[in-house]
Amino acid sequence: MNPGGIRTDLRKGSLVFRDLFAVQPFGNSLVRMTLTGHQIYDLLNQQWSNQPPRILNVSGLTYTWDHDRAVGDRVVEVQKNGAPIDRAAVYSVTVNDFLAAGGDNFTVFLKGDRQTVGPIDLKALVAYLQGLPQPFRASIEGRITRRH
Repeated sequence: MNPGGIRTDLRKGSLVFRDLFAVQPFGNSLVRMTLTGHQIYDLLNQQWSNQPPRILNVSGLTYTWDHDRAVGDRVVEVQKNGAPIDRAAVYSVTVNDFLAAGGDNFTVFLKGDRQTVGPIDLKALVAYLQGLPQPFRASIEGRITRRH
């Protein structure tokens, strides 16, 4: 998710549609595509390229970055399920249509193959939350680690 795409945190307690709409009010479609591991590194490194830092909100992977490294090479390691991703392998990635179109200067998404448009992000969020055992719990997972 792009840094400005999440407008507020979910509050603790019962939620209604209005609460979820406050989180994702833009009605963006989700776009699934494939990127190589190398492209994922390039994409994550774009967070600091030619702009103030624009940290993406990620899911399904973790990564470590180092502020002392050069812009364009700050991402030290990207992992999926606790193992480093293969830079030559192909991975399925889902983003909103704003990012898929290169929004916020994340131009690597423009190189994604097999782009398929899916549901509206808010509808996907509602379906995801409804599919969780209720009441659901959430915690900060530490997906992004800064080394320096």
